Amino acid sequence: MMKAIILAAGVGSRLRPVTRRRPKPCITIGSRPILAHQLRAYAKAGIGELVVVAGYRAGEIRELCETVAAEYDAFSVSVIENGRYDSTDNMYSFSLAREAVDGDDFLLSNGDVVFEPDAIKRLVESESGTEGRERSGNKDGGDGGGVGSAIACDTGTYDAESMKITLDGEGRIDHISKGIEGAAAYATSIDCYRFSAEFGTALFDEIDRRIDLDADAGWTEAAIDALLADFDVRPVDIAGLRWVEVDNHDDLVAADRLFSSLSALGEKEAVFFDLDGTLYLGDELTPGAEAVVSGLRERGVEVYFLSNNSSAWKTDYAAKLDALGIDADPENVILSTDGVLAHLESVGAAGVYVLGTEAMRRAVREGGFDVDSADPEHVVVGFDTELTYEKAAEATLAIRDGADFLLAHPDLVCPTPEGLVPDCGAIGAMIEAATGERPTRTFGKPGTDMIEYVLTERGYDPADVAIVGDRLATEIRMAERLSCESVCVLSGDATRADVEESPLQPTLVAEAVGDLLDRL
Repeated sequence: MMKAIILAAGVGSRLRPVTRRRPKPCITIGSRPILAHQLRAYAKAGIGELVVVAGYRAGEIRELCETVAAEYDAFSVSVIENGRYDSTDNMYSFSLAREAVDGDDFLLSNGDVVFEPDAIKRLVESESGTEGRERSGNKDGGDGGGVGSAIACDTGTYDAESMKITLDGEGRIDHISKGIEGAAAYATSIDCYRFSAEFGTALFDEIDRRIDLDADAGWTEAAIDALLADFDVRPVDIAGLRWVEVDNHDDLVAADRLFSSLSALGEKEAVFFDLDGTLYLGDELTPGAEAVVSGLRERGVEVYFLSNNSSAWKTDYAAKLDALGIDADPENVILSTDGVLAHLESVGAAGVYVLGTEAMRRAVREGGFDVDSADPEHVVVGFDTELTYEKAAEATLAIRDGADFLLAHPDLVCPTPEGLVPDCGAIGAMIEAATGERPTRTFGKPGTDMIEYVLTERGYDPADVAIVGDRLATEIRMAERLSCESVCVLSGDATRADVEESPLQPTLVAEAVGDLLDRL
């Protein structure tokens, strides 16, 4: 049974801050870590023994390996630690695995590549004709009876940052390097290799020689390249399969998009969009927002607008969207204030004090409630961009006298073009500190009742809707509670590092709403 090595020791400094608390191979792509994608691919291809060379945050690598290995029978994964990971390249890491595979045929991959399982399957199964036979006259004396040597590559892709290969006149690989120009390149390597026992022994010898000359000997591919003249190494084309080498943030964005399980938004019944930080920032639409909304409507998808921002009313938001170029019906705008009004009506509230903007106070007043009761039973705290000390004092005194403390929504900060500013949750925290009382009820996202009535009235199944927003704790948590698909955009509150560290995993992570055009 063939063995395999995964090199997973690097720091991933080009991906900071995402890798500040997580090793690159443990970054989540398409609902599972990069390394888990690889381990599962090897297990499905029938690899029985696998060694992972770890370094940076090796404990997390080890824990992940143990978790995945336990999912399969006859699949052994061991971890070797490179204690010098911060001063050596992957050639040194590879040398540490010699004892585990020397004298055997084996596979090798770099732990920062996410690919479909069939990539490994093709690499394992691809032997035909002369492929895999070592060149005659080499120092190991022929094919040695083992499998052939091969490099998995993509003939449909040219990536300047990846290793490329060239072929000689007989179809054998004669060069591998990042520096190969597009016109000369046969294909782009996906950093997955199959080595015969003879090639493997020669490769370890070459790497040991280079390490003896220079402790920081460089990349394994340089040693592979030095041996190509003496061995018959063939390309295995995986064109058509998905793969991404994740070196930097652009690669991470590409991988998130390519491996997401998000179904076509144009086939949904409805899509719910957050506003602040998602469709717009301040008085400007985020890139591509209008095109995505229009594209959904052209496909018959109902579009709703969600906001926890209680500083304005439905008509205000509809007017703002219209002015920015997105047609909006106030009836399709759903606010946290809707929940407040429904609650006040359900309890038959008589006296109310509203700490909020004049727009919010007007909405509550038009709902049939006195917003300046001298002896309120309920105090509503909203996102008050017109906040004064007097209003805060009035709310504090009423709550200390026994009034219910109702918080319009929990958002601590609000995204603006200048940055994040205090939101309703922050104002509520001030009132909580002054009264010693926690809110008796909090409305808005992530509470599912904010949109459940729409799903019920329109007969939408959660599988037929999606929620798009910029906050993990609100839109993405709401989607998880509803069991519907979600998109977290990085144009507002959340960062990719936040997504990585959160237990909440959106169906897709996108830079902005405009990235959803190809998901319609």
